[in-house]
Amino acid sequence: MQENIPESYLPDNGPQLVHALPELHYPEEINVAEQLVDRHVEEGRGDNVAIRFEDQEITYTELQERVNRLGNAFLDQGVEPGDRVVVRFTNRPEAVISCLAAQKVGAVALPSMKLLRAKELVHIINNAEASTVVVYDDLLEEINKALPDLDTVENVIVVQRNGVEHEHADYDELTEAASDELDAYATERDDLALMLYTSGTTGQPKGATHTHRQVLSTADAYARYCLNATEDDVFGGNPPLPFAYGYGDLVTFPLRFGATSSLVENASPGDLLEAVENHGITILCSIPTAYNQMLSKHPDGPEEYDTSSLRMAMSAGEPLTHSTFNNFKDSYGVEIYDGIGTTEMLHIFVSHREGQEIDPGATGYPVPGYECKVIDPDTGEELPRGEAGMLAVRGPTGISYWNRPEKQDEALVDGWSLPGDIYVHREDGRLEYKSREDDLIISSGYNIPGPEVEAVLEEREEVSEVAVIGAPDEERGQVVKAYVVVADGAEAGEELTETLQNHVKNTLAPYKYPRRVEYVDELPRTETGKIQRVKLRERARDQYEQ
Repeated sequence: MQENIPESYLPDNGPQLVHALPELHYPEEINVAEQLVDRHVEEGRGDNVAIRFEDQEITYTELQERVNRLGNAFLDQGVEPGDRVVVRFTNRPEAVISCLAAQKVGAVALPSMKLLRAKELVHIINNAEASTVVVYDDLLEEINKALPDLDTVENVIVVQRNGVEHEHADYDELTEAASDELDAYATERDDLALMLYTSGTTGQPKGATHTHRQVLSTADAYARYCLNATEDDVFGGNPPLPFAYGYGDLVTFPLRFGATSSLVENASPGDLLEAVENHGITILCSIPTAYNQMLSKHPDGPEEYDTSSLRMAMSAGEPLTHSTFNNFKDSYGVEIYDGIGTTEMLHIFVSHREGQEIDPGATGYPVPGYECKVIDPDTGEELPRGEAGMLAVRGPTGISYWNRPEKQDEALVDGWSLPGDIYVHREDGRLEYKSREDDLIISSGYNIPGPEVEAVLEEREEVSEVAVIGAPDEERGQVVKAYVVVADGAEAGEELTETLQNHVKNTLAPYKYPRRVEYVDELPRTETGKIQRVKLRERARDQYEQ
């Protein structure tokens, strides 16, 4: 057990982990930072570019020196093995360096979403009992507001890049004064390396814990076998680093293979296209919304930007529709590999593999190293192929909450993790997504997956964005309601509503059509780009109760 981690904060009833691949049989003593950085320098890849940011290039040798300096500064500040270190940044090199430095000295990196406010930070930081905060000066204000209510924070270290005045320790001064040599702390493979907090869409954010070997296993299973990653790859995209998807795509995966991470702050679709051209991105990582914006806002993108370096794209966070897959492939000549992962599972555990024929109607197969089954949520029994039920997953990662025993009990069945998704295991072995458990609409006894209706509505050129929820209804319990952002040139109104309703009736079982359609200027989203359907459900409930 790591020092400074109360045993009571880690679940007794953790997931049943399996390590079915030879790459996942790690030695008892292993440190993730040493594996992601030092190993490459020792094996002759020190001149490989580890990070590209704006016009900067940071080699593995330079990255090692920066990690070592900050690690020594942490030790000078009293950071001890097992301490939780909050890392609060936009997608910048200092964020990667801070996480790796914390892990190298045996502490636990806790990346923080940039849009969190003081109240949310107080909950997360106190819940984690963090001792140290490393923060970008542009994001310091909310930390300062939270400080009077933080119970355990002893150090605040500020990366000053925008001239924001502060009275805390200065990152540059600390690292310049520190040695660039540092031996990794002798962490064990099951020591904690990373904590990520859920978005809190269904209650207070929960801390998901991940060990050194679990972080490495995401690269050695998914990235190795599904992406065929090599040191020649450049990973880039816009998922935030505190998002499990972003941490894997922009930290673990490139650094595991001696490849390059392209970091872009606050990336718009145009910024991503520029990064593809300027940084030579080969694997583009994003979410369906961003791919749709790339296509709609930059219809001449393939002509305006040199995107010839791209060999594939990745998608997660929201279901990828046929239309997005096909339109992006037609425009950019690469396929988008959809995948499902969660904060708790750390990264993607269902996907197609490069070289397989992609069926855009399905998420794919279990990632090598993982097992999946679809179960009856009431009995826990596996359902026959073709029947919809709860997805259960087992592999080298699993759901393990920090100090939330009641949630831990709900998250597992016989050691299998329940991510909370409804799937069908098809006869061909692929897993087909239906909805999140709380996105299933029950109308007059019919089960209607909201994302299925969304995908059909998205086929219409009049629709820019859409979200479908179950709205309260006295007669049917719930009815299907669509919130629609119309495309440029389209006109919202009764005629469009009838067109959309008929399109769904003619494509799906008629009972699935949206009986209500509301036109909105934009859809509420989380910081990671996910549609906040919970807010739309609240809006529909408020309208019903008026």
